[in-house]
Amino acid sequence: MPFADITFHGEPSLRYRVTITFAGLAALLSCAGCIVTTSTYDAKVHQVETLRDAYASSNREASRLAGEVESLSKEVARQKAALQEHSSRAEACEGERAREQRESGERARELAELRKKMGKKEEDARSAE
Repeated sequence: MPFADITFHGEPSLRYRVTITFAGLAALLSCAGCIVTTSTYDAKVHQVETLRDAYASSNREASRLAGEVESLSKEVARQKAALQEHSSRAEACEGERAREQRESGERARELAELRKKMGKKEEDARSAE
C-alpha cells in the first residue's frame, strides 16, 4: 500500500487486490453451485432408481395379473361348457319327462276306459243274474 506516494515492495496494488477478491468470490460461488448441482443430481439419481424399481415391480404385477386373467378366462370357458352340457341334459330330461307324462296320461285314460267297460260288464253280469 502506498504511503505518501511510497510503494512498499511485496504489497499488491488495490486494483490487484480487488481482482483477486472477485476471482475468489467467483470461485467460491461456482463451487457452491457445483455442490448444489451434485446434491440435486444425487437426489435425481435416487428418484430414478426408485422409479425404475417401481416400474419393474409394476411390470411383474402386470405379468402376474395377465396370467391370472388367462387362467380365469380358461376356467370361465370350462364353466360355460359345463353349463351348456347341463342345459342340454336338462332339456333332454324335460323332454323325457313330458313324454312320460303324456304316456302316463294316455295309460290313465285307457285304464279309466277299461274300468268303465269292466264296470258295465259287471253291471250287465249282475243284471243278468
